[in-house]
Amino acid sequence: MDLGRVKSSIFDRTIFKKIKKRGAIDINRAYLSEQSAIASFGSLNVCTAISSKPYAVIDVSNKLHASGASLDYITASILVDENSREIRVREIIEDLEKWCAYFNVTIANIDVQVSKNVNKPVTTVFGVASTKKEITKLDLTAHKSIAGAKIAVVNPIGLSGVRRIYNAKKDEILNRYTEDVVGRALGEDIELDASKTADFIYDYFRDNGINGSVCAVCECGVLNSLWDYSIKGNAGFEIDIRKVPVRQEIIEICEMYGINPYELESMGTLLVTYFGECDIVNILNEKNVTANVIGEFVSSNNKIIRSLSEERFLEMPGQDEIYKVVI
Repeated sequence: MDLGRVKSSIFDRTIFKKIKKRGAIDINRAYLSEQSAIASFGSLNVCTAISSKPYAVIDVSNKLHASGASLDYITASILVDENSREIRVREIIEDLEKWCAYFNVTIANIDVQVSKNVNKPVTTVFGVASTKKEITKLDLTAHKSIAGAKIAVVNPIGLSGVRRIYNAKKDEILNRYTEDVVGRALGEDIELDASKTADFIYDYFRDNGINGSVCAVCECGVLNSLWDYSIKGNAGFEIDIRKVPVRQEIIEICEMYGINPYELESMGTLLVTYFGECDIVNILNEKNVTANVIGEFVSSNNKIIRSLSEERFLEMPGQDEIYKVVI
């Protein structure tokens, strides 16, 4: 199998369909692009999300806020290889604490073990969110395609991916590009956090009665998220790839390694879908948040990508492009 997250076809037939719902709890299991599970306990909804990526606390926060909830606390599991020193564990804990302080949440439980089965530390973060406010579960908030819905992308793609590439190939990249160019590509840490933007979009949808959804794009990039939406809703899409927000500096670094930035890990990017007339893109742009409508879902199963006069059909995305560089 490819590195990284398994393909949607494998996830569907080998994983999701093999796991059965049990017990009396009303629970909506997470399916691919939904990224978080929602359980109902009377008037209380509890959301959970999980991540083993760098910036995992940000990742689970993005996933939960993209589900209409807010991160309350985390638990974490850390596997350390036997060659790691105690100072490495301390660095991992300090990084988790840094981001928990940023989100004003607590590490409620943490397990740290030394294992022969890993060759470098692996940190898994489990995020929990609860809310008394009903988490909107209209048609599109099931994170599936529905013909006629518009598709927008919020925040530039590729930020987290290019950071991991830079960490692996720093000398090569700085040998070709100046620090200013690299700095514009990497951006700031907080640009990976899309929580507040997701909250704002959901509040706008609720206040204006708009049927819409928000998805936190991450592994395999924006095209993979669109693919997941499409196969779940049995509808295709037509998009203009030129309208997907991406920094030129990220494109140039990707070109060094033959990487497609549209299939690159993109923590901090949101895929937003909605019906009808909606000013959310213009409102976000007025708030200096980059957002563009890139296309819409269509009744056929065709997944069409356009660029100027060129047109092609999207094939099932493979592993994240980052694995061409980072293992």
